[in-house]
Amino acid sequence: MAILLFAVLLAAAPAAALDRGLAEAQAAFDDGAFGRAALLARKLQTGAGDALASRAEMVRGDFGSTGPARLAHFEAALRDGRHAVAREPDRPEAHLAIAVALGLIARREGSMAAHFKGMATEARDHIDRALALNPDNAWAHAALGGWHLEIAYEGGPLAKVVYGASAEAGIAAYERALALDPANMSIAWQYAFQLAGFGSRERVARASELIGGIVARRPRTALETLLRDAALELKQALDRHDMAAASRIVALRLGRAESRDPPSAATRKR
Repeated sequence: MAILLFAVLLAAAPAAALDRGLAEAQAAFDDGAFGRAALLARKLQTGAGDALASRAEMVRGDFGSTGPARLAHFEAALRDGRHAVAREPDRPEAHLAIAVALGLIARREGSMAAHFKGMATEARDHIDRALALNPDNAWAHAALGGWHLEIAYEGGPLAKVVYGASAEAGIAAYERALALDPANMSIAWQYAFQLAGFGSRERVARASELIGGIVARRPRTALETLLRDAALELKQALDRHDMAAASRIVALRLGRAESRDPPSAATRKR
């Protein structure tokens, strides 16, 4: 019995240590120490750890870097996502890490370069895999919404022909994500910023509603504070009906290659 108990303790100790390690990495992430969170998460050498490291690198690129450094963080996030899938191919968050990182890199490289590298197709494959593993995963539906809206924004009428992407499908996927997880500030933030980029009255109105909800909430983590501050900046531009400023804010916060003027009247009808 003593030998059996000792064996059980030995078997349980590594798992407990991994749980503590992941909790420590998540605590660093929640406190805003994103670099430390990525380092701690990678040391675990697990799918969950690599997925968390990927998310930390995305935040570092989104909110802590500009220029080449921003792209370097997104590329690090992609590497972490690939490691996560290699370790745990049945973990939805691992596939989503790859999909989102590919989207961030594609924004920086431009739509044509991303197209020829197959980024959109690969990202969609990972999103579909995540949804197959967990059909009610709010993050997966949000990733699908982001995929549709980004390609529709960049590709216009060709987006549906080439990829089967549309703004309507993106909106439906995001609304499904929010129905599954109404309190998720990250999903609401991404949805609002992508919608605002289109410039049409109906989509800007929905973006303003989401932004208002974000600004009214008390942040619980460092990331939520960053999201709220960025949302407040966009809210001020939208309240002034300054769509040029709103377009620049959206381009900056979404990590697009460059700011551009709001879509034309013809484009807004899409």
